[in-house]
Amino acid sequence: RYEPNYEGSPVVVGPAGGTTSAHGDHSFKARAGHHLAPQPLSSGRNVFEELGRGFTLLALDAAASDVEPLVRAAQSCGVPLKVVRDSAAGGRESYEAKLILIRPDQFVAFVADAAPADAEALMRRVSGQP
Repeated sequence: RYEPNYEGSPVVVGPAGGTTSAHGDHSFKARAGHHLAPQPLSSGRNVFEELGRGFTLLALDAAASDVEPLVRAAQSCGVPLKVVRDSAAGGRESYEAKLILIRPDQFVAFVADAAPADAEALMRRVSGQP
């Protein structure tokens, strides 16, 4: 099945041992290296209508203590970041994550339920900085 993905790319985080391919399986689950699946937000707008020009952090019932380190890291690294906060209900639970970092090309760079231990290292990696 044709489903281009970048699992093995050095600018996405996960999965371990992932390889870049044109073959895969479509899933609504947010997966690093894969295109974000469409879902309506609680506003009624499609998630793609809310994505920023740079990176977007989709925070679904995520704690502020997990969102803020990523926001500070993006600022420190000069990475444009838009935060979209919403609930994990109404179909969005199928993403299976509270934090989804989406690249400007609408591919997922990072997925987790909590902020990483080193948010700055994450931002440097996903933005291709040394």
